[in-house]
Amino acid sequence: MRAAYLGGALLLAGCGYIGPVLPPALDVPARITDLVIAQYGDSIRADFTLPALTTEGLVLKDIRAVEVRVGVIVNPFNQQAFLASTKAYQVPQTSPGPVDFMGIPAQDWIGKEIGVVVRATGPKGKASEWSNIKTLPISQPLATPADLTVDNDREGVRIAWHGPAGHYRLFRAVGDDKPEQLAEVDQPEYIDSQVDYSARYTYYVQAAEGELKQSAMAISKPFAPVDVFAPMVPAGLTAEQGGNSIDLSWERNTESRFRGYNVYRSIENGPFEKIASVITAPTFSDHPVEAGKKYRYTVSAVGVNDRESPQSAPFEITAQ
Repeated sequence: MRAAYLGGALLLAGCGYIGPVLPPALDVPARITDLVIAQYGDSIRADFTLPALTTEGLVLKDIRAVEVRVGVIVNPFNQQAFLASTKAYQVPQTSPGPVDFMGIPAQDWIGKEIGVVVRATGPKGKASEWSNIKTLPISQPLATPADLTVDNDREGVRIAWHGPAGHYRLFRAVGDDKPEQLAEVDQPEYIDSQVDYSARYTYYVQAAEGELKQSAMAISKPFAPVDVFAPMVPAGLTAEQGGNSIDLSWERNTESRFRGYNVYRSIENGPFEKIASVITAPTFSDHPVEAGKKYRYTVSAVGVNDRESPQSAPFEITAQ
């Protein structure tokens, strides 16, 4: 009898524990909590994140539908009445992650203050709670900047366009990368001085009134800048007598593409000849010189692209 008891006990110990039967998961998507909206050109833009989990903390295997609702805000606000009066827009994306939805026509809501909410429906047809509500007054869209041009400039790349007076945002994509914000300006032009002459750029410009109203983007064709400009002509050339030398000096070049200076000399009205090549300091000492002779000097600047500026105005001095 004892052996039979022990054998039965061991048999029971080898089996897994069977707990209570759990009800099937509801698969209700978690509530969306990060909705933000803005007027973007002819559309109302809604950005939010579709959840990856259910309300029970389980992985959300499928999202059957995503619905954005838009309605007019009435005071005093009543959520139930608001939801009953809203217009529905279906979002095509049904996978977890960021959503940038542009499917709400602004024209439907011009002159009104709207509220926007969103929810997701899970694989069993059960919808999440409505998201946080965002409100926004809708007005006539901002015009998209027109006649966008991109050209080589001495300082880099010059971007120019036509648009209404106001504020603009500029974005730049390097090669096939995603655009990143480059600058904000109040005039319809900008010099991009941070360029790589071996790269290709695409520029994007939009008009903006704060964070909640923006025009559609004007987009340039891909542009590869070319360094075709010589440095500026050196200024302020002067000379003075040294001990058996003539000492020259001029204003320093501060351009980013500067490489060095060339110095030219003429003796007794003869032709100018180069006497120094690509020196980096804005000074030069010419020696020996002959007393009583007339010397004339000019200076040019050379860029990293080997292009040379015109020569400066000559400075004349007679050696003592």
